[in-house]
Amino acid sequence: MDYKHKYLKYKTKYLELKGGLPARKLDIDFGIITDQTMGDCMKELIEASYEIYNYLLAKPYPVSLICGGQSPSYYCLAMLNFKIYNPEKVEIIILPHSKGGLESKDSYKENLQYCERMKEKNIKLRQNVSILDGVHSGIGILAMESALRHCFNYIIVEKISINSMKNISGIKVDKEFIVPCEPKFSDTFPRLIPSYHPQDFSNPDKFINKFNLEDNPIAEMTIDLAKEYPESKVEDSNWFNLNNELTKEVIQFKNEMLKRKKDQEEIKLKEEEEEKLKEKGGIFKPIITKDKEYNMIYQCPICKGKSGTALIVSHCYDCENRYKEAVI
Repeated sequence: MDYKHKYLKYKTKYLELKGGLPARKLDIDFGIITDQTMGDCMKELIEASYEIYNYLLAKPYPVSLICGGQSPSYYCLAMLNFKIYNPEKVEIIILPHSKGGLESKDSYKENLQYCERMKEKNIKLRQNVSILDGVHSGIGILAMESALRHCFNYIIVEKISINSMKNISGIKVDKEFIVPCEPKFSDTFPRLIPSYHPQDFSNPDKFINKFNLEDNPIAEMTIDLAKEYPESKVEDSNWFNLNNELTKEVIQFKNEMLKRKKDQEEIKLKEEEEEKLKEKGGIFKPIITKDKEYNMIYQCPICKGKSGTALIVSHCYDCENRYKEAVI
């Protein structure tokens, strides 16, 4: 056993003894190398879930939060285990509803059958309903909204998206939370809720609206971290330390992402400065010279940009006179 493996073995044992929690390194294959470790993803999940639930708690009325299938399931699992969880203010209702990005052939029939399943489970909703879902194509969250409105015609619906980046689908939602790890909880990690597709809506046995937590260490990690948050930071936990392995590939990817982010911020800053120049407008007095043929040449006194024979000066992109009119 080399030094590195001896150190990791010692560190793992030390962390387990120190915290007393069943923390351990998880053998999870992301499928591809990203800039996010398992620890990063769990930190993001817990913090985002807490932010979303607090956002709902701040509303002046009670809310039914609909956890629509696999995509938001880990987020809702975290919320259920926060100390701030208050079902009198914001209850969480788990509803399996899988569209797979496919449009409905007969939405009325689907809604009718789905409504029957909800009635069989004695599911009732408050007037104010928030649907939490990953909005990729937008088909899923719109189908869920349609099914709920069909069954409960009194509800006021708010659509909340959890997406890896802004405006993925173009579907209008009421609130959006950007969580880069969302696709992993939706597509890569073990399912907490079995898929329930329209072809099965007539089958009540497949309508399972409870989390399956058996043999799921990610669910266990989620619950443990949520119970201690925010009193204990995720990055201070044994779970995080054991699952935040920074390989050379991850470090390289992180550096690339940081550079890309910095470049994007610089571009945004330049665009903002340019907009300010446009809004400011105004006039400036150019320096007047002549070329070899004695044609008048006009020059910006700041960036030294010159015109042709017309009174139109070419400025540098960040010149204060760029959007000003040259006046003699």
